[in-house]
Amino acid sequence: MAYNPEDLDELEIALLGVLCLGLPPARVAGSDTFRVDHVTAVVRSLAEGGDGREHLSSDGVHVTREFAGTLRATIERLVEKELVAHQAPGMPAAAGTFEEGMALDLINPDEHPAVLDRYLAQLCMEQLFNIPAVYPVLMERYAASGEVWRRIAERPGRRSG
Repeated sequence: MAYNPEDLDELEIALLGVLCLGLPPARVAGSDTFRVDHVTAVVRSLAEGGDGREHLSSDGVHVTREFAGTLRATIERLVEKELVAHQAPGMPAAAGTFEEGMALDLINPDEHPAVLDRYLAQLCMEQLFNIPAVYPVLMERYAASGEVWRRIAERPGRRSG
């Protein structure tokens, strides 16, 4: 079945849109604010009219247990719809293809599934960008991600393709 954003709930849209950003692994970026669960929590909070912290724990970085559980259930629904797939532990967390020699996190399959429908994910990301409160947050993460990926690509000893 082909899906459109209208066929998804708000958290499914947020997760697919965030996955489409191409966030670098948090460990490589040096900040847990690059985690998919963190960015998704902030996006949902802002889209709901909040200040971006409603789904975060008191440290302002990690998500609440409640949000983490809801996000896991959302991932399972998207897996059932064949829009995302769990990744095997040990695979790179980065979106796209594996590049030998890149130092990457190992994925947490509960928080960073592989996107199977990239077109739908792109539509979801565009829908998120249309939310005025969300736009600056996603653009900042997108720009910061580009800088992290540039640093990764420039590492000495990394083979170029």
